[in-house]
Amino acid sequence: AIVGTDPAMYHTPHGVFCPNTPMASEAGLEPLVGPRDLEKVRRMLKEAGYAGEKTTMLVATDYAQFKAIGEVAADIMGRIGMNVDFVATDWGTMLQRRNNRGPVDQGGWSCFATGWEGVDHMDPSNHYAIRGNGNDAGAWPGWCVSPKLEALRTAWFDAPDVPAQQAICREMQVQCMQDVPSIPLGQYIQPTAYRSTITGVSKGFPTFWNVQRA
Repeated sequence: AIVGTDPAMYHTPHGVFCPNTPMASEAGLEPLVGPRDLEKVRRMLKEAGYAGEKTTMLVATDYAQFKAIGEVAADIMGRIGMNVDFVATDWGTMLQRRNNRGPVDQGGWSCFATGWEGVDHMDPSNHYAIRGNGNDAGAWPGWCVSPKLEALRTAWFDAPDVPAQQAICREMQVQCMQDVPSIPLGQYIQPTAYRSTITGVSKGFPTFWNVQRA
């Protein structure tokens, strides 16, 4: 929905860490790679006691990629029987409402669409979307409370070497599939265009050092 059908422009499925980086793995990804049975999910929702309560999705439609994610997610949620309230706003308005920890009928929300550059998700140090510190004042919206995830994050900082860090990240990913602080939907590649008179542009993550006019 974001980049079309060219498989070179996206990577799915993937875990909570940026694909093809040292901390990435396939540990615990069974929920993301299993068969899609919407009728089974519909039955499971009913068995869990869902009775059509409103599910509010915040979508910043002035960002094309987030609009596309939101539209696809809302469609799937509707097809499994959820009562989706698709709240389309600009990015700034979405950020303001996202801070509301109240219930839906008091201006709160249920989910929202967002994304990051891959460099932000290379390891646990800067990865807000897998934090478990939801009771903290500055916690990332969603406010997941997971002592296990926080303990693993601390252990990652204390790990003696990269193999030990990788093992911890595998365990963190498995835990994320249980606690669900966020859901990694995929990675898309964003093309970059620049004038032929510009030289020194590095491949990979967007940076501006070494760039100069020819």
